[in-house]
Amino acid sequence: MNIDSNTKVTGIIGYPLKKTLSPLMQNTAFNALDLNWSYIPMPVKKENLGEAIKGLKALGFKGINVTMPHKEEVIKYLSEVSDYAKIAGAVNTIHFEGSKAIGYNTDGRGFLHALERDGGFSPEGKSALILGAGGAACSIAIMLAMNKIKVLTIVNRTIENAKKLANNIKSRFNDLDIKALSFSEDLPKLIDSADLIVNSTPVGWEGGLIIEPDLLHKKHLVMDLVYMPEETELLREAKARGARILPGKLMLLYQGASSFEIWTKAEAPIEQMREALDKSLSESSRR
Repeated sequence: MNIDSNTKVTGIIGYPLKKTLSPLMQNTAFNALDLNWSYIPMPVKKENLGEAIKGLKALGFKGINVTMPHKEEVIKYLSEVSDYAKIAGAVNTIHFEGSKAIGYNTDGRGFLHALERDGGFSPEGKSALILGAGGAACSIAIMLAMNKIKVLTIVNRTIENAKKLANNIKSRFNDLDIKALSFSEDLPKLIDSADLIVNSTPVGWEGGLIIEPDLLHKKHLVMDLVYMPEETELLREAKARGARILPGKLMLLYQGASSFEIWTKAEAPIEQMREALDKSLSESSRR
């Protein structure tokens, strides 16, 4: 990679930035298309967020990704926000275009692409169970609702957060059958009847299971948004019981590809990005 005065710069902000694979994916994509672009990680503390956005725009950055804890707070510093990002209440991609800073949320699009392209799954008329009620769960729930999921259940340790998310979704999608439950309630019937189960909690990064694995069976498609390790304990147990599985790296891949396309207006080289991601995760698993 040659950096010169014509290099267009992008990056990612968040705090802290310990496990991001976005620089690897995006720089691989730029190199694959022979684009004079670069992507760098930039730790930004919460109290410096506004100044950071203003400074990045002044420095001529073409765009950035936004990760925790800034996805919601950053909205107040933007010129425009896409309709989907407004509904989700979070931005993970910013495009600096002229004097404007335009916010997008590509998480939901990345999730849907993983479901459809790699899982062969169409949400319409199906039943889904989302474990967790944070920002990722919100993006996923909205995307499922927009694509005509029939029944949606949100399960969270803190029932108030699950109810808040469910009410937000219900207010926009009146025909959706949506429930909010805590993990202390009786879940076996709901799990058994679900077509899709998504873990959006951090459980899995350091091992562990969030639901009883014997409740899983071959009817299920199970996706874990945790991508390190690539095959979490939940996915391993689901596969052993005949369920189809989708690793979290796929959502990471496709949401990153969507960001790339917003900034460059070029089609993302998905396979090269996938190969770089696979190689990095494989190396991490051997350490």
